[in-house]
Amino acid sequence: MEFANQCSNPLNRELDEISEVRVAKKSDAMAITRLLNSTRFTHYHVDWHMPVDWLGDAGFVVIPRAEAVLEAHRPSLFLPQDELLACLAVTAEPMPAAWVRLAAVSDALDSQKALADMFAVVKANLRATAVTEVGWLVLEPWLLTILPDLGFEEFTVMETYMKGDLNLPEIKPVPDLLIRPVAPEDFEKLAALETAVFEPLWRFSKETLRLARRDAVSFDVAYLGDRLVGYQISSGGRFGAHLVRLTISPDLQGQGIGTAIFAHTIEEYQRRGYQHITLNTQVDNDASHRLYKKFGFSATGEQMPMWVMSVSES
Repeated sequence: MEFANQCSNPLNRELDEISEVRVAKKSDAMAITRLLNSTRFTHYHVDWHMPVDWLGDAGFVVIPRAEAVLEAHRPSLFLPQDELLACLAVTAEPMPAAWVRLAAVSDALDSQKALADMFAVVKANLRATAVTEVGWLVLEPWLLTILPDLGFEEFTVMETYMKGDLNLPEIKPVPDLLIRPVAPEDFEKLAALETAVFEPLWRFSKETLRLARRDAVSFDVAYLGDRLVGYQISSGGRFGAHLVRLTISPDLQGQGIGTAIFAHTIEEYQRRGYQHITLNTQVDNDASHRLYKKFGFSATGEQMPMWVMSVSES
């Protein structure tokens, strides 16, 4: 397999001599870090995971430099013996949908061809599982001209909303609603709620929710009696909070539960000294837009396209 050398750096003149795509190994961790730090062509969307969590999985592949090229340069301070030229991680958690979590291609390679070759291997592996579709949240513009040729189609657009203060509207209390911090015994119910509310691409697994608890600035659940009826997860920076997820049981939406949870959450932001709030939502999610505008949010104009590829035998 050959790639056109698009880089004039003399150290990269033999980059057309590269190895076949293979599954990433635990020993590739440092080389993947170097690749991510050395190229403009990257994608990173890991949702509380670390890339090393997926090393060894069939959905995480790399393109190494050919052994013949490495041998010709040894011992060289400029050419690490484990050099990688591209990587791609596509993970399913939970089934049956998967996301592109990590991608990087050396500046010296044709990024479209490199991704196509890696996706050919990944798709073959995914077809051996229950995965039916792959999502890609586009955070970098370099991908937009490549995705159609890889078999992706634009599915929706995520947009960012912002509230520049922490003022609260008048909130009507919900009788008998208990809101408290998440506890270990909640995660099974949270995963069940995710399944009830969301299509596969949008669901968080029980393991992802456990990881979110570790890094979240607030993570609350809401109960009516013994029934879990909603929850929220928030992350935070130096000055602002970000609402990651606000989920309500489908049969109870429109009864003020989401409003009560969100108000409780903003009160926590106030205690932590945050000055503004952001969140992301789909452009066509009218119910969410009504709730956020009620709290004083407005769209910032920042948008992130979300693309989907079907995993089939075709």
